[in-house]
Amino acid sequence: MRHRAWLLAAVLLLGLAAWLMSRGDVEATPPKKARVEFPRGPREPELERSLRRRTLPSPVLDPSAAPRPSRDPLLTALPTDRATSAVVFEASAIKESPAGKLWLDCMLAKLEMDSFDDLEDEFGIDVLEDIDRIAATSGPLVVVSGQFPSARFDSLRGSRRAYGARGALFEDEEGPSPVFGRWGDGLLLVGRDAEAVEAAIDRLEDKVAPAPPVIPEWASYGDAYGVLSADDVAELLEGSAPDIAERLRGAVGQVELHVDASEDVAIVADVTGPVAADVDDLGKTLGTALSLARLKAQSDGEEQLVELLDLARVSPRNGRFSMDLALPLPMIQKAMGRCVERRRGGGAPGEEGTGETRGGEGGEAR
Repeated sequence: MRHRAWLLAAVLLLGLAAWLMSRGDVEATPPKKARVEFPRGPREPELERSLRRRTLPSPVLDPSAAPRPSRDPLLTALPTDRATSAVVFEASAIKESPAGKLWLDCMLAKLEMDSFDDLEDEFGIDVLEDIDRIAATSGPLVVVSGQFPSARFDSLRGSRRAYGARGALFEDEEGPSPVFGRWGDGLLLVGRDAEAVEAAIDRLEDKVAPAPPVIPEWASYGDAYGVLSADDVAELLEGSAPDIAERLRGAVGQVELHVDASEDVAIVADVTGPVAADVDDLGKTLGTALSLARLKAQSDGEEQLVELLDLARVSPRNGRFSMDLALPLPMIQKAMGRCVERRRGGGAPGEEGTGETRGGEGGEAR
């Protein structure tokens, strides 16, 4: 049953690639005025959401000191290495937004599944209802928060062992496979190996020296949010802009990311680095590259790409800069068109197909 373990691991990642898509063939997409709201700071509901999630007491380091604020268990479970990239996806945004529904259809098509019902029958996890957030890291760990009182991993045919006060590990005896872990009823952990899952439980149970989370709690706003290391961002750019990728490695320390996917997908990236002048120069280079790209798109008659680049901005701010980027929904529909057609029985991208589909309107998977 090793393939079932990999299948569950893939499903739990859900929207990992929702904002990392190529522009694809957009020439046939009719222009549409983008409706974009860039996430530049937490809104009141997001502040309240963050406070509700701080259910993990802080460790008592000094009994005479003032009490420290409680912590978010999901953020606490993440690796603390500053070179690690980590992005959190809000499951409600994925399943409710137009782009998220398209991506869920693509996920089901690629996994050759009609719905997530089989996974619920086998593992006791309702992917669309039980999951609250998914955090994916560049290290060997995925953390999923929600309510999982009925989760079970018996079908993995692996061994179960307790770890720590509230943790358990499920390891497949058939060979290399993800290692699953549970911590209480609210966290699922998927690691490349047992050590990654054990380290997450150690952080949750204060068995290691406390360290600031790689994603600060004040930065947990948007439909997706997190931090990217300079190496990981440079790797994304190496194929299309190798010179910028090399400069980025030398100038950037970390990129803080916030995504709004309520209609079109809007991304805000705040870039910082150890040397303010180098960060400023990189910001100017990126701003110039965006302007040149817009002129070329306009010359080539790529109206949708022109609209995309019209919404892109680089704003320098005292040794750091903020970059805005929008992905209009028609562009996302076109990029995901092939797998959506397969899922919906041959209909046009972004439209209901002629075949029977078990999802709801707009591709809401079930």
